Amino acid sequence: MSKLEPLIQSGRLDNLVDALSLVSDTVDLLDPAMVEKLALLFEQITGATWSLGNAVRMASAQTAAQTEAPSLRQLLSLLRQEDTRRGCAVALRTLNVIGRQL
Repeated sequence: MSKLEPLIQSGRLDNLVDALSLVSDTVDLLDPAMVEKLALLFEQITGATWSLGNAVRMASAQTAAQTEAPSLRQLLSLLRQEDTRRGCAVALRTLNVIGRQL
């Protein structure tokens, strides 16, 4: 009991009890369907992060391989490429959805 007294006086025991209560409530909420949904969400987020990271690494490597910075004309010529237009469309549609949600 003497070892618990400093914890009680400082309020740390209350924090410990709150943490244990949170863990208990979380265990009660996690049924198999919820675990499956969380696993799917984690998988989707991981996949999106991986794809985005790869795209940034590839674009960075291609840009670093150029000896000089691209001119404005060269940047605008990228818009002729179908992949660039698709990427711009994804970015603009994403901004559209975010704007609707605000």
